[in-house]
Amino acid sequence: MKKVMQVVDVIAFSLLLLGGLNYLMAGIFGLDLMHLMFGANISIVGRVVYSIIGLSALLLLVTIVARAVMKNKQSN
Repeated sequence: MKKVMQVVDVIAFSLLLLGGLNYLMAGIFGLDLMHLMFGANISIVGRVVYSIIGLSALLLLVTIVARAVMKNKQSN
């Protein structure tokens, strides 16, 4: 189970990193990769990709908080 969670963490981090870089490029250069890949309007595929990236961010946030709580309990 620990190995599976490590893989999930790496995938979530990678998606979050890609999403963050996409938003950075959109903010600085006005270049939205989702727009280029899937067309002018955000399609169903685009919404799914954005949703997966958002869920990855939530997963990492929960993971960070849970690890901090576990570390705090172990130190007490």
